[in-house]
Amino acid sequence: MTFILNMRLKPLALLSGLLVSPLLSYSALAQTYQIQGFSDDYYAIIDQVGEYGYEANSIIKIIDEKTHKTLISQPASIDIEYELSNSEEHELGEKVSANIVSIPYGEHSVLIYDDFNFDGQKDLAIKDGRNGCYGGPSYQVYLKDGETFVHSEGFTDLAQGYCGFFGINKDSQTLYTMTKSGAGWHQYSEYKVIDNKPVAVHVLVEEYNPKQLISIIESTRVNGKMVEDSYEMLPEYDNESHDGTLPFVYKLDLDNGKKMVLNKTYDKEGEQMYYAFADKNDRIELYYDGSFVYDTAKKTLSFFNKPVVYQINKQGITVRQSNKNILIKSVLQSEQGSLESLTHFDNVSVR
Repeated sequence: MTFILNMRLKPLALLSGLLVSPLLSYSALAQTYQIQGFSDDYYAIIDQVGEYGYEANSIIKIIDEKTHKTLISQPASIDIEYELSNSEEHELGEKVSANIVSIPYGEHSVLIYDDFNFDGQKDLAIKDGRNGCYGGPSYQVYLKDGETFVHSEGFTDLAQGYCGFFGINKDSQTLYTMTKSGAGWHQYSEYKVIDNKPVAVHVLVEEYNPKQLISIIESTRVNGKMVEDSYEMLPEYDNESHDGTLPFVYKLDLDNGKKMVLNKTYDKEGEQMYYAFADKNDRIELYYDGSFVYDTAKKTLSFFNKPVVYQINKQGITVRQSNKNILIKSVLQSEQGSLESLTHFDNVSVR
């Protein structure tokens, strides 16, 4: 059975009149390239039928080795010169490489032959062009079904618009994708195969916000429904920025494995300072951006968050309540920055 997809690619005019033999080279208008051997049961060729600038209008065919019947005939936009340069690097001669996947931005072959739905049979993904993120590769996916392959919309969706082909974890029998927009927004998704379709079981969206924290929306499938959790996290903070400055104006690591940072943000009142206290996994437990007081004699920064007073110095954080005081000690020499440098913020007063 032959599957020809109705894809939004350039028309393949007069194709049927040009096809003589799958292994013959055509005129200047059409040329045939073999794909590297990927199976004992099937072979594949690329018929380049027209040139449209950077990429060629092509047909990728999957052919049964025994019967020589064409099982799949799929339009594609292929940069043949690029594919052949990769083939030369892999010492494949004039054959186009198969089964190379380097997620997210590395080399991707025009054909991927693997078990995508974990049923013990190898399936096919065939490149259709560059509909992935930032013009990356995209694929049409076909699942093995008896003696042929059946196009899968669900699996194809995972191979369109993401950064590279979807990942396959055979130990956990899960698939995963990643996509992004600029440096500040990322989405990571994990899927299980249910009723022969990929179903999202965990989706994490992270976005850097104006406070230089990471806003997280995390969705997890529970009893058939996605349950959403929203929170903020500290970004990685141990390394200096490219200009040698620290990402926060002040930081302490604490004996209990938690972390505290002071950093700047801006509002209509001007440059403000905020306090963020994070757990061992960098998830924010307390955020405060109200008024602060710096005691120059004690070299201590304080703020009042009803009904608790917090006092910060390089020894740690003292939490003062009406009936008790608790000192959360800092890790020795973990202090980054100086409390004395914080007095210029609009919401910090000095006494």
